[in-house]
Amino acid sequence: MRQIRTAAALLALAGFTAQAASLELGLYQPVNLNGTVTLRKAASTLPGQILRQVAVATTDKALKSPRATIPVPQHTTYAGKLELPKGAAATFSLDGKTFSARPMKTVTVTENGHTVTKQVPAAESEYRAVRVTLPQLQPNTPYTVAYDIKVN
Repeated sequence: MRQIRTAAALLALAGFTAQAASLELGLYQPVNLNGTVTLRKAASTLPGQILRQVAVATTDKALKSPRATIPVPQHTTYAGKLELPKGAAATFSLDGKTFSARPMKTVTVTENGHTVTKQVPAAESEYRAVRVTLPQLQPNTPYTVAYDIKVN
C-alpha cells in the first residue's frame, strides 16, 4: 500500500490577494455501484490503481483569465481523461516550469545509420503538471478540473 500526497497547487491569478481564490485538491477512487460509477475519497492506494485527481477552484470575487497549475502527484503517472469547465484551456509540462499544449522532448535515434537528435511529442505518461486557464471565475461558483492518474 502506498500513500500518495498531493502537492499544494499554485494559483497564478493576476491582480488579486491570496484570500480571493482557493484551489482544493483531492484523490478519488472510481467505484462501480449497481452499474453507476461514483467517486470515493482514496484512503489508500496500490500500484497500478487508477485514481481521479480532482481540483475545485472557488473565489469570493470575479476574476478574469485565472490560471491554476496542478501537479501530478509524486509516485503517479498522468493517465488522461481530462475534464475542464466550459471555455477552459489546458497546457501540460514535463518539468513543472515550461508548459505547452503538446510538450516536446529531445531524443537521439539512429536513422539510416546516422545518429540524429530531434524533438518528438512526449507521451502523456511523462506529464508532471497540468496548467488550466479559465476565461473567468464567478464569485462563490465552484469550477472543477479532473483527470486520471495511475499509481506507480
